[in-house]
Amino acid sequence: MLRNFHMSRTVAALILTSYLTACGGGGGGGGSTPAPEPPITDPDSEPTTVVLLDSVPGPGVTNVEPEQLTSSFAHLGHSDLSLELSSDCSDFAGTTIRRDLLDLSVADFDQLLDHKIKCSLEENTSYTITANGTRSNDAEFTSELFISTGVTNPSGLTVINEFNQPRDTVNDMFIGYIDGAFFEDLDLPSGIESLVRGLVLEIAEANWGNLVDPDSLYDVTSQQVSYLSRHPDGSPSAELTAAITFPVIASASDFVTRDRAIILTHATGSTPGDLDNTDAWYILANLFASRGYLVIAPDNYGRGGTGSSPETYLMANRTALNTLDLVNQVLEDTAYDDVYNGSDLAIIGYSQGGHSAIGLHLLLETQGPENLSIRETYSGGAPHNLYQTVRGVMQHLDGSCDDGAYCRYVDEDTTVPFATDRIFPGFLSYTNTGLLLEDVVTGEEINPEFVTAFLANDPELDNFKAMLQLSSFTQIVSAGDNFSSSNALVHLYHSQFDRLVPFANTSELAAVLEPAVTVDFHENRCNSDGYEAIFNLTDKVGVLHTLCGLSVLDDALADFK
Repeated sequence: MLRNFHMSRTVAALILTSYLTACGGGGGGGGSTPAPEPPITDPDSEPTTVVLLDSVPGPGVTNVEPEQLTSSFAHLGHSDLSLELSSDCSDFAGTTIRRDLLDLSVADFDQLLDHKIKCSLEENTSYTITANGTRSNDAEFTSELFISTGVTNPSGLTVINEFNQPRDTVNDMFIGYIDGAFFEDLDLPSGIESLVRGLVLEIAEANWGNLVDPDSLYDVTSQQVSYLSRHPDGSPSAELTAAITFPVIASASDFVTRDRAIILTHATGSTPGDLDNTDAWYILANLFASRGYLVIAPDNYGRGGTGSSPETYLMANRTALNTLDLVNQVLEDTAYDDVYNGSDLAIIGYSQGGHSAIGLHLLLETQGPENLSIRETYSGGAPHNLYQTVRGVMQHLDGSCDDGAYCRYVDEDTTVPFATDRIFPGFLSYTNTGLLLEDVVTGEEINPEFVTAFLANDPELDNFKAMLQLSSFTQIVSAGDNFSSSNALVHLYHSQFDRLVPFANTSELAAVLEPAVTVDFHENRCNSDGYEAIFNLTDKVGVLHTLCGLSVLDDALADFK
């Protein structure tokens, strides 16, 4: 047990990590709860109720927005559990994404079941969504999500700020970024900065021709917008922000309305909705828009208009639901009809944004509007196996790495703060793990007791581990069941020299997706001699990670002529 936990949280965590109760619901009560008894197979017995691990909307939310048709809930389960989803809401449709489970103390469970729901809701009405399952030994299980709606809120975009960028300015935006913010963000030691700068410029000349010389066709309109979406608990929120960029075509007689819109999912630290010329993802939004495309670039919850809250960092379901709400409202707005008049979407993201891109792709395939389809997705340098990436940090801190793929490059000055400052706050704030941030982190250090408990499979950490696996894509079982109708091309990128996000994340994802969708894994794109030279020259963690990201984005820009 973690000795610094308060007893009340210890009891709560033990109750939560029992996962199954015989009486339904995930409620508390005093005292510890013993491990669940083996399921009763008497056909006349009541099904065992499975306590939810997570849901959107969460428990206690009574004012769900009726116009938001999508929801999700997840719980532990079994690989031999056959399922049937049902609900009393109209136009109901549901699908289940199965993930294999790792390293939980409750050995009876081997899968995580993530139910994606879509149905019509009325105002001031309550609904029940039920998952009933039967195992091969005839043991029956059930879980339920309760949805209670409020009144309909006005949807649509509110334009907070708007201005035009001349195409000559757009042409020079990336060069300005490389000369300024790029090297400032890398923060290289003065002794090697000039050497790395020379190698970077060589890579730029060889690999980033579209970014350096984008050949913009149009001036660009940039809009900072807010929109109706949802708080991480599922309650309505109108404070989320985004950047919307699109070409100025009033005087362009030769403009052809595009049949694709582009969704940019931003990387760590970026807030495209701020419309800041030093922000890489806002610059990219302008570059794509200057080629004639409507570009939708959401700010994650916790950035921009919601910047006073923890970010939903790498929380795949929540980030994707917010983006889907935004996309629906942008495409319903007739203001953009002259630019985009099609049914196809392209998703582009890198690092954190590459993770968000795959999460959004998965959500659109399972819950997206029927009149929209994904033509291509670009994802690079992302922690697609979030659980193993975090576990690798723990192994490094524990001294038990032994050159493993997920821990060999962990850096305590750079990698660990990504966990303490970015990953942990959202997961511990918005989900019911039984843990508080102070249980896990002191300053920018992970508490040694937590590290030991994590690697020892302490039951108090089962919920936290399961939540990390809910946002991992490499453990998805039979991906073809969830991508059965997809015609998308998925572009994957990663550098083997990446010290920040282990290469194994993407190689594992490619293996999962290849039987289900068309995958182009560009394994050589970020592994040239120049990359290896920089790898040998500096152990600065984020350098090659950033360079690969720019190569990914140059490839994407080349595809949008």
